[in-house]
Amino acid sequence: MTNLELRDTFLNLSSESKKNAEEFIHLSYNQINWRPAESQWSIGECIEHLLRTNMKYIPVYEMYKAPEISNDKHQFNQTFIGRFILKSVMPQNNKKFKTSAAFNPVGSKIKESIVKDFLNQVDKLIELMSMLDPSELNKKISSPFFKLVRYNIGESFLIIANHNLRHIQQAKRVMQNQNFPSS
Repeated sequence: MTNLELRDTFLNLSSESKKNAEEFIHLSYNQINWRPAESQWSIGECIEHLLRTNMKYIPVYEMYKAPEISNDKHQFNQTFIGRFILKSVMPQNNKKFKTSAAFNPVGSKIKESIVKDFLNQVDKLIELMSMLDPSELNKKISSPFFKLVRYNIGESFLIIANHNLRHIQQAKRVMQNQNFPSS
């Protein structure tokens, strides 16, 4: 995969997440916070989890903004750990993972603006991706969640985009539940 293909993949996945999340805009506060079961997240909790997780990457990306973007067609190289994390967060991976307490939204006060906040955050991530020089995508960063884990910037964008889509699809399943409130 080239750096440009990586950008296209990120943009396509982000667009799909946004399109799906826009379905939640007109839901009531009650619908956003409805849980299908005690052990399952509401739509709002799915989105709150994404907001918390993605927020950790934004300062890292801010450091790599470039005043000038090169037309880099170099190959994007994945790391072993990056591939492993990416596979675990892909939407087609049905395996559930326990999230750490800092990113677990259960019991959070979900704001009424949560869907708009998420859409704005995705726009910010897209903007940051477009401001990164493609030659920076292979630079290694420490995971904002566990400093000993390192992968490259490009992988982190793919991880975010797939993680977003995974949880937005989870939120859509909540909305499709037969007991989902009508208002």
